[in-house]
Amino acid sequence: MVILEILQKHPEGLDINQIRELGTIDGQQHLDRRMRDLDPLFVIERTRIGKRTVYRLVGERAAGVYDYDIISKKIRARILARDGCRCQMCGKTVNQDQIKLHVDHKIPREWGGLTVEENLWALCSACNEGKRNYFASFDPELMQSIFSHTSVHRRLAELLHANMGKWLDCDILEFVANFEDYQADWRKRLRELRYFGLDIVSKNTKVGRRTVSNYRLNNWVDLPDDLSEAARYFEAERAKENKRKKLVED
Repeated sequence: MVILEILQKHPEGLDINQIRELGTIDGQQHLDRRMRDLDPLFVIERTRIGKRTVYRLVGERAAGVYDYDIISKKIRARILARDGCRCQMCGKTVNQDQIKLHVDHKIPREWGGLTVEENLWALCSACNEGKRNYFASFDPELMQSIFSHTSVHRRLAELLHANMGKWLDCDILEFVANFEDYQADWRKRLRELRYFGLDIVSKNTKVGRRTVSNYRLNNWVDLPDDLSEAARYFEAERAKENKRKKLVED
């Protein structure tokens, strides 16, 4: 285990680039996978320092405290049947498109996702690879913290805050909004965050045949504890004010 030996020799911790250089490991994907392979057996502390994530070996992990359940053939068959042997991202099917389907975690293990049927879905090889590469660009500890919130508003706000000044595409925002309950209008939740003084701007970008919406947060303010209740109160007060204005005009 090259990475383990490197971390043992550097108890102060190393970032991903330092580990790659010392271990001559090619490619972000291979390095991420090897790092994940260590998680069931070792506690590896991940600390965000500026734009760097520093990895520090804490020690061996106690038995039974890490969700590393194997997706059995029986569970895999149930997920494929439930999902109609169709990729849940692109919609391609085994029979019509001759694709190979994988059963993968919706929320990755390193983001706190569990090996339970509610967190498993069928993906084709291309979508599974694309999802893995895209998600690898986000800090695991940050995403664990975001997914710990039950409030949709809070998850969206924290994701934007962590990437303030950067454009985020609608796919990651929709994923974060929908991870527990499907939000038919998650963009409305995003718009409601503006009620509290957040400057969220948007733009559309053409990606192939798709038009992708991108969002950027330009500032940060302290937010109410219960954002959902605060948003409902704001809309109720605005409706009262609009009704009052209409009566005055009439």
